[in-house]
Amino acid sequence: MARRRIAAAGDVFPTRGRRVSALGPARGGTARDLVYAELRRRLTTGEYAPDVALVPGVLSAEFEVSRTPVREALGLLEQEGLLRGTSRGFALRIRSESELVDIFETRGVLDAAAAAAAADRRDGIDLHRLQDLTARARAESDPTEVRQLFNAWHDAVRLAARNATIADLLHTLDAQAKVSAPWRPDEADRSYDDRCDEHEAILTAIVARDSEAARSLMLEHMRRDHEERVRGALGSRNH
Repeated sequence: MARRRIAAAGDVFPTRGRRVSALGPARGGTARDLVYAELRRRLTTGEYAPDVALVPGVLSAEFEVSRTPVREALGLLEQEGLLRGTSRGFALRIRSESELVDIFETRGVLDAAAAAAAADRRDGIDLHRLQDLTARARAESDPTEVRQLFNAWHDAVRLAARNATIADLLHTLDAQAKVSAPWRPDEADRSYDDRCDEHEAILTAIVARDSEAARSLMLEHMRRDHEERVRGALGSRNH
């Protein structure tokens, strides 16, 4: 029986009990785009173990597409710094301590620049979105839900910055950080209330259009996250 291909809008394919719509990414919903989007989601949400082997033939059978779009998708993820080529196929690209520091330092500087720009360029819709996410994170008790709200809050700051270059760079750096230094629900160096307090202070600066305060507060906020994530990632490798 011929292998079913995913090409037309509205087609779907199964993946671990999920269905991924062929409407998919904005780049057009090709088989490559769909495989890329699903693999990227798995990589950045910790579904793959650090020692996983991603073999084009195996993935081709899973997604029910030919090997060509799978290889292309894996190649894009390699270019993005999430995978590395091996003799068998591809593996997660796990960063060294110095590489992790570089990623988090750069991300912190860019997020601080985004906060400063947001203070200058935000509108009422941006403020409403940020205030809503801040309040929801404060009221939420589930660690995974809180982390998702925190991520959405940072995305909202970047959106308010109106700087596509910063947003694109951070999109890649975020993914690299999530692959090599994933967040864990048991991280407890800072309470969620402390993180909410930091978000509220940054938001206050954005509301006041105080770009320098927003930049400084975000830089310190990201520095603390950087220290915890790198320490947690290195600690988990030593166990």
